[in-house]
Amino acid sequence: HIVGTSGGNTDDMIESLDMMSHNKINPALLITHIGGLDAVPHTTLNLPTIPGGKKLIYTHLKMELTAISDFAGKGKENPLYFALNEICSNHNGLWSVEAEDYLLGHAAQSEMLI
Repeated sequence: HIVGTSGGNTDDMIESLDMMSHNKINPALLITHIGGLDAVPHTTLNLPTIPGGKKLIYTHLKMELTAISDFAGKGKENPLYFALNEICSNHNGLWSVEAEDYLLGHAAQSEMLI
């Protein structure tokens, strides 16, 4: 069982990175939702009822928690989601470095302070 930083130790992380670099595991398959810092309270309180896998939070962005599979619908009214849907569609519906780069360059910055 490979856990990376989710409760593992340094050896687990090294093994995980090695497996990723040799295409033995693809962590993108685990990510189902993307959100910003403002999504954290709702996501944390409702995690057991939110379907899917990993929820990837960008703590410096403002973005509601959104399933990757919902990008297409939200993209009808929001150009950010339209572009993210196009990018993810080009990566078999998965989150990718390209999607992350686009998000980081186009999403609103969080105004929340911890």
